[in-house]
Amino acid sequence: MPGRRSLYELIDGALGNSAKDAVKIAADIVLIVLAATWAWFASFEQAPRPGSPLPFLTIVLAARLPLYFAFRLHRMCWRSVSRFDVVRLAGTAILGSPLIMLLCTVLPDPFALGRLVRPYLIVPTEAALYLLLLSGIRITARALASSARRNGNSRRRTIIIGAGDMGLALAFQIRESNNQYEVVGFLDDDPYKRGKLIRGLPVLGGIGDLATIVPRVNAEQVIVAIPSIDPDKLRHVLAMSKSAELPIRILPLSQGSTGQGPQSAVLREVQMEDLLPRPEVMLDGEAITQFLSGKSVLVTGGGGSIGRELCRQVLKAGAGHLVVLGRGENSVFEAMQELSECDSDCQVTPVVCDVRDRNALAEVFVAHRPQVVLHAAAHKHVPLMELYPAEAVKNNVLGTLNVVELAVAHGVERLVNVSTDKAVNPSSVMGATKRIGEMIVQAYAVAHGANMVSVRFGNVLGSRGSVVRVMQRQIERRLPVTITDPEMVRYFMTIPEAVQLMLQAGAVGGQGEVFVLDMGHPMRILGLARDLIRLSGLVPEQDIPIRFTGRRPGEKVKEELLTAGETKRASGNGQFHVAPLRQVELSGVQALVAQLAVAAANGGKPSLLPLIREAVPEFAPESLSDSGNSRSVKPRSLTQQRPR
Repeated sequence: MPGRRSLYELIDGALGNSAKDAVKIAADIVLIVLAATWAWFASFEQAPRPGSPLPFLTIVLAARLPLYFAFRLHRMCWRSVSRFDVVRLAGTAILGSPLIMLLCTVLPDPFALGRLVRPYLIVPTEAALYLLLLSGIRITARALASSARRNGNSRRRTIIIGAGDMGLALAFQIRESNNQYEVVGFLDDDPYKRGKLIRGLPVLGGIGDLATIVPRVNAEQVIVAIPSIDPDKLRHVLAMSKSAELPIRILPLSQGSTGQGPQSAVLREVQMEDLLPRPEVMLDGEAITQFLSGKSVLVTGGGGSIGRELCRQVLKAGAGHLVVLGRGENSVFEAMQELSECDSDCQVTPVVCDVRDRNALAEVFVAHRPQVVLHAAAHKHVPLMELYPAEAVKNNVLGTLNVVELAVAHGVERLVNVSTDKAVNPSSVMGATKRIGEMIVQAYAVAHGANMVSVRFGNVLGSRGSVVRVMQRQIERRLPVTITDPEMVRYFMTIPEAVQLMLQAGAVGGQGEVFVLDMGHPMRILGLARDLIRLSGLVPEQDIPIRFTGRRPGEKVKEELLTAGETKRASGNGQFHVAPLRQVELSGVQALVAQLAVAAANGGKPSLLPLIREAVPEFAPESLSDSGNSRSVKPRSLTQQRPR
């Protein structure tokens, strides 16, 4: 919003670049003369005046002006002057002194200083005054310009949490750019910093003092500038900010080091990802780029939330050709619209195809000859698949079989299959069918020496149909947030983490191994619900009630990432684990899958469950108890449940 323009801005706007340079040169020459005259009279104040200072002024100008133009001091932007510019000025001040002494030594009277009482004082005095005056006018100009920007905007009084490097850099950017913030001080738990002034701003107290300090300084906003802040501490800050009705924003690590100003693209609201009980996992981007660069890549399930992020990352890695395959035309169309906004030279081809249709899928392999296959197409909703186990088998088992067999037949270099933590000691049809998918990948990889692996995801924050999205919709409509069991915990990962794990597994490769991200400790769904309510600016149980509905068919209280046997022999590889291979015979897998295909075609649930249990002996469909939980909750009818 435009405000009143200062005299500095009016003059600056009225002058062109050449005129501005001329004004700067004239002002600097006046200051150079003033510094020399001042040094002349200051150095000989106690002595009889040795004549006019004009010869000395001539020598100073003869020595200073060549350096002035050589260092391009007239091109310096006064309103953005920095310490680096002051260093350049100091360099000209120091270099000019020997030239002045040389000229005074070799030139005859009246330029010689030999008859002066204290000739050794005048040169350093002139250099010091030169630096003082020329840097002073520039710093004053910057202060006036900054003041004009501040006075021309309505600015929010802001507290920055964190007086470390990131907080100080943010404060500097805010004060030196045209924006809507006015920093009133810092909060930091370092006892050494409390009560101190850092770059002119006070450290008002510790982070826990936020509630008492806000009314004292009339704060209107809080910015968290500690990218590695502990999630529990961030929850506490979030709760205090919401109780004081203050908006809170955060400076992510990945953005904070870019050197950009504190604009909306950098500062953002606190998100669910910030409250995960671990730092965000960053895997080997260089290996992923090398693995995909110039390759033809097929992404199944490319219209889903994870599939779309996979496609974006494939484009970013420099793939030569990307095939976006999905069953729903709308999801494929929307994915293509999003991908068209990416800056990439990669050829992108949309394909509407169901992985269960082997003939149509075979045509895709023949037409596009993919070198890398990323298989993300699947049915994933546990309660729905309990009602329709035949559909789970058709998509998660037979669809995976089609993809794997065609990959082997067409010599695909690498394949990565998406699995889930629900495949470990499964209690649901969905989890069991995903475990069979892992077995198919392993059996074919070992039998044919193919480079094919699986990855196990936890719950992916923000993916389509995830518990977070369901809760967010309930909160937006001011409905009670529903949770099946107060003791339920889950492992969570972000969509970028899930995609990075998948691509990292493809880069590492293997023959049937299962990759699992190190997701830290599981998170209680009840705590997740409370966090989401607070992130919406509301109070749990006061503005939004929480209701417990009872566990649904197939659900566990706690999921596992590895079986007991896998845990003993799993190998660590950076921030993910690799589960060891279990004994799987290709002929046995093929026979079981053939039986499952017949039973699924007939749609018979009674005949399917025994076959699934035969394929996955640890499958326990009738048990609703968890190995670490003795409590049993009667499940509700699925038709009364929201999808997970």
